[in-house]
Amino acid sequence: MRARGFTLIEILVVVAIIVLLAAVLLVSFSGVFSKSENAQAQATIETLKSNIANFETRWGIAPPGNLNDLGVLVGYPGLSDPNNENTGIEAMVLALRSRREQGPYIDAPLFQNDKRRTNLDIDTVLESACAPNYLDIEDGTARDLFEIVDPWGNPYVYIDIKTLQMGGFAYTVTLGNGGTVNINATEAQDSLRHPVTGSFPTGYALWSFGEDGVNDYGRGDDITSWPKYESTDE
Repeated sequence: MRARGFTLIEILVVVAIIVLLAAVLLVSFSGVFSKSENAQAQATIETLKSNIANFETRWGIAPPGNLNDLGVLVGYPGLSDPNNENTGIEAMVLALRSRREQGPYIDAPLFQNDKRRTNLDIDTVLESACAPNYLDIEDGTARDLFEIVDPWGNPYVYIDIKTLQMGGFAYTVTLGNGGTVNINATEAQDSLRHPVTGSFPTGYALWSFGEDGVNDYGRGDDITSWPKYESTDE
């Protein structure tokens, strides 16, 4: 007896089942990868929180979220950001790199990881600021203003509580894809203030834009250094 071949309809059914199974697996694995990246982002925030705590122990305050205040802290008021991009995280990283007062404070494996330490806006401390002298940071690339980026390649945002309370700041965050996001005082104060108590996160606010790369000032899918506010209605 001749072997019976598959009909076109049977083949299409099999192909449809395979496509459906592939789609289910893709969604499942995407969820796993997303959770893994969220966990990585949170782990980096926890590492930086520990670094900041060590800095606070020695200096009495959290790292300033702008180079002007950092300059005042180290005794050189002329320190400034040359392009007003990624200002908060750059100031924090520069402060944590200081070897003064038993530093540096930044986690070495994190800072030495080329995928996590970047200079997306390609800026440096101005030569006249003499940052290595006042901050006592390493030679070589000491003047580069580095950022720490999340698993999606975007810089974390950092604002110290003094800067947040005083307001008046505005700068641009350069994203890993070349786009930009504006950070301004009014939006930050409105979003970071607790909807019930009216208080800000203690000491500083540090957050990732999350998987969607959209800045929600700590809400939405953002990943934060403080307990997230579930909604503005709480």
